[in-house]
Formats: sequence, structure tokens, C-alpha cells
Amino acid sequence: MITLNNNTTLKKNLPSRFQQMSYIVLGVVTVVLVVEATVFVFSIGSLSSIFYSYDGGNFFQTQKVNELIVPSSNFCRIQDLKIGHWVNITYDLPPYTPMRGEVQQKTCPDFKQNQPFRTWIWEPEAVRSTRCIFKKFEEESYCRLMENKTVAIIGDSVSFDHFLSLSHLLGVPQALPRAMRKDALLTSQVCNKDKYNSSSSSSTLIGKRDFYLHSVKDIVRDHFPDVLVLNRGAHYVPNDELLRHINDTLFPQLNDWQARCKLKKKDCLLIWRTTVPGHPNCSQFTRPSKSVEEMEQLIATNLAYHYNEFSVQNELVLNAFQIQKRTANLSYEVMDAYHVNILRPDMHPSKNDCLHTCLPKDNTYSWLLNHMLHVKYSQ
Repeated sequence: MITLNNNTTLKKNLPSRFQQMSYIVLGVVTVVLVVEATVFVFSIGSLSSIFYSYDGGNFFQTQKVNELIVPSSNFCRIQDLKIGHWVNITYDLPPYTPMRGEVQQKTCPDFKQNQPFRTWIWEPEAVRSTRCIFKKFEEESYCRLMENKTVAIIGDSVSFDHFLSLSHLLGVPQALPRAMRKDALLTSQVCNKDKYNSSSSSSTLIGKRDFYLHSVKDIVRDHFPDVLVLNRGAHYVPNDELLRHINDTLFPQLNDWQARCKLKKKDCLLIWRTTVPGHPNCSQFTRPSKSVEEMEQLIATNLAYHYNEFSVQNELVLNAFQIQKRTANLSYEVMDAYHVNILRPDMHPSKNDCLHTCLPKDNTYSWLLNHMLHVKYSQ
């Protein structure tokens, strides 16, 4: 009731109790929506630096064309990729179906075609600490970046598995011949130009199983690759023999290749992949480890195949590369597989093979290579 000065009393249309409650609820909902919108915007800024989404979905998430090539200044530094941890994730489907007839590589025993794909993926610590980007693998992004370029992956059987992984991720489905020489050189034409309306014919992948890197000179001469990914592998030789071959044979060939690249104005990239030892009693593990030191202690309990010496030999080879860079200006990058995959005692195909890993779960080297290529060529 409102009383006026002339003592006239009027009724005011006050809101009913139901209307009052409705206003209160509406106000609360408005506040919640504003808060959630703010959190969402913040989350997008944070998660944009991560190369996958935690809720799974499609392994190859679609992005707009203008988002496929990210400025290289936003990428995590290559030297920062080796420190991190493995994150469990489930995708709607596997990234591809490996061919069971493939030589050497064994399909993961729990793999099921057209079923949800549970796996672990690598997250560098720098993604969270510096908000840098670890580039997610996308076929279209790779193909646009590597137009008319050739990548040659040469090394041990694990290097050949890397070649198979990358070939599959780039849509090469055919199985390898059942009868094939172990040292055969395979070439895959990937990135069909009609698929991405590209003016180029394709990109080329070369895979060569060459335990001691005797064929590098021939591949450089015959194919002149833009990118070389090399590894001496798990086939142990004494330290002096290893360094003698690296210094006297391999480095002169690599220096000649880089000199030819400069002469032809070709922006070439050399990548050396470090070697990961096998894991004794691997069948007892069902998830990744969180400790490199713990895995090194495990490996030291079994002297088979000289696995306990791989860490030392990795350092010897990297020191030789550093010297070659200072004395002969050799340009290279390191794919530090050791610190990443030593944490995966659970990813071997069977208890009888604790060295190799299985597809389609282990695409780690393809992810690392993809990131390194984007750092190099995304200008």
C-alpha cells in the first residue's frame, strides 16, 4: 500500500511470490552462464596449446584450412619434447587398421577394428609450462607442408616400423609383400593431389631397413631426399667400432648431402633418432611408467642384447654430432626417442618381443617427426 500526501491510498501491482522466485532463478542462471562462458573462453586458450582433446573423438580432428599451418614460433622447441608424460585417451575409432601380413611389425594384440580405440599419447611438459603447441598429426596439414618433398627413414627394424606407421597415417593401406627381402627399399607415394586440390603430384616416403647405415650414400644419390631420419638401432657393436663408422663413413656422406642441398637451394633437414632399449619381462606391464630412472634400473637387471649400454652409446653418438657441427658445420636435429619410449614397457606386441612396439598404438615417432617438420618448414 502507498499513501499519498492527500491521504489517498493506492494499490501498487507488486509481483506475486511465483514471479519473485522466477526472477531469482533467472538471475542465478544468468550468473552461471556468464561464469561458464568465461571459463570456456579461458579453456579454449589453454587447450589450444595441446595437440589433442582429452575426451577423445576422432583421431584426425578436422580443422579449418587456415588453422592447419601454425606459425613455427608457437611450437614447442624440439629439445623440449623429450620431457613429459603419457596421457590415457580413447578415440571413437583407430587411426588406421594395420595389415597383418606386414613384415616385422605386429598388430597390437588387443586391437579391434571399428571399435573405440584406447591408447596413450605423449604430452611434453612444455605444453603446460610454456603453453607451446605440440603439433597434432593431421594428414592434410602434413601434405600441404611437405608438397613435393621426400622423407627417407633409414635404420633398424624399429625405423622400418616408423615408416609403416607414417605410411598408414598418410593413407597408404596396402600390405607389404609376404615375401620381401629384409633390406628392401620401399617407396610410398602419399598425399594425392586430388584429395587436397594441391598443384603438386604427391609427397614421397622412403623406408629402408639398414642396421648399420651402409646405404645412405646410395639413397642420397638416387633419391636426393629433403629429409633424412637416421638411426643405428638396437644392433649393438662396441663403442670404438660405432664411432669409427659414424666419423669415417657416415659424416662425410651427410656433409656431401648437405653441400648438395645448399648448391641446389634445397632446404634439407637431418634428424638423428636415439635408440630405445627393450624392456625385460615386458608382459607384466599394463600401463606406461612415469620414471626414466625406474626403467633404467629394470633394464640394468638384464644384460641381454647390451640394452643397458644404449644410453651410453646414445650420448657418444650425440657428442660426435656436436663435434661435427662445430668442425664441419653439420646441421641436424635430434629426435630423442630414448626418453619418450623408454617409459612404454607396456607397448610391446608379446612377451617374446620386448623390443619392438605394435601398431596402431605406437605412432610416437610419426608424431615427433610431424612436429619437427612443422618447426622446420612452417614459415
